Amino acid sequence: MAIPIEMPKLSDTMEEGVLSAWLVDEGEEVSAGDVLAQVETDKATMDLEAFDEGVLLKQVIGEGDAVPIGELIAVIGEAGEDISDLVDDAGGDGAATAEPEADPDADAEDASAEPEVEPEPAPEPSGDGQLSERTPEPVPAGTDAEGRRIKASPLARRIAQEHDVELAQVDGSGPEGRIVRRDVETHVEKQEAAPEPTPEPEPTTEPEPAPQPEPSVPEAPSYAMPDEEAAYESEGITQMRETIARRLAESKYSAPHYYLTVDIDVERAIEVREDLNELAEEQGRAKISFNDFITKACALSLHDHPYVNAAYRPDEGEIHKHNRVHIGIAVAIDEGLITPVIRDADRKGLSELARETRALAERARDRDLEPEEFEGATFTTSNLGMFGIEEFTAIINPPNSAILAIGEIRDTPVVEDGEVVPGKRMKVTLSCDHRVVDGAKGAHFLDTVKSYLEEPMNLLL
Repeated sequence: MAIPIEMPKLSDTMEEGVLSAWLVDEGEEVSAGDVLAQVETDKATMDLEAFDEGVLLKQVIGEGDAVPIGELIAVIGEAGEDISDLVDDAGGDGAATAEPEADPDADAEDASAEPEVEPEPAPEPSGDGQLSERTPEPVPAGTDAEGRRIKASPLARRIAQEHDVELAQVDGSGPEGRIVRRDVETHVEKQEAAPEPTPEPEPTTEPEPAPQPEPSVPEAPSYAMPDEEAAYESEGITQMRETIARRLAESKYSAPHYYLTVDIDVERAIEVREDLNELAEEQGRAKISFNDFITKACALSLHDHPYVNAAYRPDEGEIHKHNRVHIGIAVAIDEGLITPVIRDADRKGLSELARETRALAERARDRDLEPEEFEGATFTTSNLGMFGIEEFTAIINPPNSAILAIGEIRDTPVVEDGEVVPGKRMKVTLSCDHRVVDGAKGAHFLDTVKSYLEEPMNLLL
């Protein structure tokens, strides 16, 4: 029986998906667990797996097509099975159907009308009396020498295609040998760095002296006015960009935002971080960033301020105060923004937070995250300090009730014991949803975060 394959819901905010690449051709056999295609959602490009075995009878949509959740995209069944009704009901062209039974009389008429086709000549024997072998068929792109499909992220496949790189020649460093973006980029860099063979110089004869041209006055350069039609470049709005625009506009205009800013003394935290990183280097662990300190401080503070770790649910008439702390960390990628989630951040040490944050950020930039790695945040942080931004306000990531915007660490004169001395300060701004977090609640939360960062040894207890 034919089995319809519909566009699945691959993320909590997904409304439609773009089929970025088919990995199985029509007529190929598939088993449960085989990857049929890659689908671009609003947050990542993900594998679409088969849940049944059979033959891929029909690709209902083409590469680059966007379809809503639940719409038919493919059909699996037995070879030769009639799927015209299934495809027609879904609005497809129904090209992949079983062959209809032939009419004997019509076959006889067709046979008499068609000219005879001469058979192809048999392979001629070679000089030693052996039949010459046929040229072997090329191995399909994206497979190894034995025809097995190579595991690679969609971004890695696109970069490989742009640089004419065979994936079979690239060593994968991802899970189970999966090829990711950095593997292809490293391979391309090695190819470009390889010296080109230098041709042997050919013997040359002494050239006759060329006649000297008469001196001439150089012409003034001419500058063509830009064509009015080429005054800008246009690009399509991606799934991710469309979702960012829709969700943040909904957040900004439905949640009444207000903002609280504090200036934090981080001199002691910087000293503790340096000491911890010396130990981390000796033990071969990941280095701890200042952002890891902030993640830990927020995670511990959320326990004492449950309304900041909550969600406003008007459709249910409830406010959900979360019992667990899952912190989303905003990561900028070429296509937009994504927030990998550190689950149970309050229960993890600084070293574990550092390792997990870097791994998730790297996979986010490769667009290789799984849904459970970017869904379910109860609170979010956004750090633009590394870009020299002193302070800014962020839009709340729905359905969270708050987001923390982190500025740069700056050298500034401060007054201590009546004297002006050099200090280290950092501004953070909390955006709050006034439907859940009142001003006093937001202020108390920021004061707790500030106390953890100014007395950082408390983060280690």
